[in-house]
Amino acid sequence: MARALGRIWFRTRRREGPSLPPGPCLILLNHPNGLLDPLAAAALLDRRAGWLAKATLWKIAPLRPFLSAFHAIPVTRPKDGGATPESIQQSFRKVHEVLARGRSVAMFPEGVSHSEPDLAPLKTGAARIVLSSPTPLSLVPAGLVYGDRASFRHSVLLRLGSPIPFADLAGQGAEPAAVTALTARIRAGLQPLTLHDADARRLALAQDVAWLLAESPGSRVDLDRLRSRVRALVAHLASLDEGGLADLEHRVRAAQAWLRAKGLRPDQVGHPYAGSEVRRWLPGALMRLSAATLLLPLCLPFWPPYRLIGWLAGRFTDEGDQVATLKLLGGILVHPIWAALLSVLAGLRWGGAAACLPPAALALVGLGLPTLERAAEDLQAIRGFLRRGDPAVPELLEARRQLLASFPELEA
Repeated sequence: MARALGRIWFRTRRREGPSLPPGPCLILLNHPNGLLDPLAAAALLDRRAGWLAKATLWKIAPLRPFLSAFHAIPVTRPKDGGATPESIQQSFRKVHEVLARGRSVAMFPEGVSHSEPDLAPLKTGAARIVLSSPTPLSLVPAGLVYGDRASFRHSVLLRLGSPIPFADLAGQGAEPAAVTALTARIRAGLQPLTLHDADARRLALAQDVAWLLAESPGSRVDLDRLRSRVRALVAHLASLDEGGLADLEHRVRAAQAWLRAKGLRPDQVGHPYAGSEVRRWLPGALMRLSAATLLLPLCLPFWPPYRLIGWLAGRFTDEGDQVATLKLLGGILVHPIWAALLSVLAGLRWGGAAACLPPAALALVGLGLPTLERAAEDLQAIRGFLRRGDPAVPELLEARRQLLASFPELEA
């Protein structure tokens, strides 16, 4: 189920880092994107895992089938009320039972999805589960990175880290000092796998510079390389004084403003568009644009609910980590209902055969999404080709050269 939904929601899905160790694992992830996080991770992990989830999710009827499919284990959080030492220990015992069967469990040690730039303070539950487990296990950190977490058909990266060592603490059991030490190790293991950092200003600037220097289309950017660049940039920016940061911010904002005004991606600025490249690209582009022209009429009946879902998601929450969840759940619920309504109307108006057309159109649109996206890239390439002689291009290329000279680690 996760892989099917992941293929629909995400345009590209990628996992990097070492494979999970054999045997039971407790997999620990950051939590930047609501219910999209377990969906993305489950779609990318190479084994099925149970999931720790807040008990309040079981109160939402549409989520119950998904919670069952994901083998979710309820845990009552103190912030939700009703949590007692006994209820928490019961959740821990359920996790230990899963681990004892040789299976793995995934959880979010932050305890809450959020939009903050840094990791939230980690709860101690993960450390207590590990240190009280009667079953030997591996403790594996994993970072989720999104190209644009709120957007439909964007990209996701799951970066697995090396197992966190805790053998020296295991003999102490779940004693406070051991729990505190292991929780700190968990945080240190998660941080480099993500795009989180305590300094929000430097993190935002590092992300802007990394995107500005991307060599591939934004929708298909190499997120692992982006993550590595951001981490390197954050470390470099920490050495700049206030004047240096302000100057860099000004240069980056100017470049971004020009790109927005021209409708270009960073990787298109200065691209040579050689004749041989254009000749190789042209036949495929014409075929994709022709196919997109045929698919677009099928998309039009589903454009109103698509826009409505996006509008409602923005109205119901202003939390960036919840928008994608609302869009996904809204799409799963609304589009089939909309297709059924159109089917009934078509059947009443034109007969039984016409009633089959809306569901068929919805299926064809879903299958044709990659073609439509490639056609959109072709149109973007045409825009870049037409703008290749813009008088400001040399200035932008010089700004790019200066940025790369300022951050030589990005040349690697």
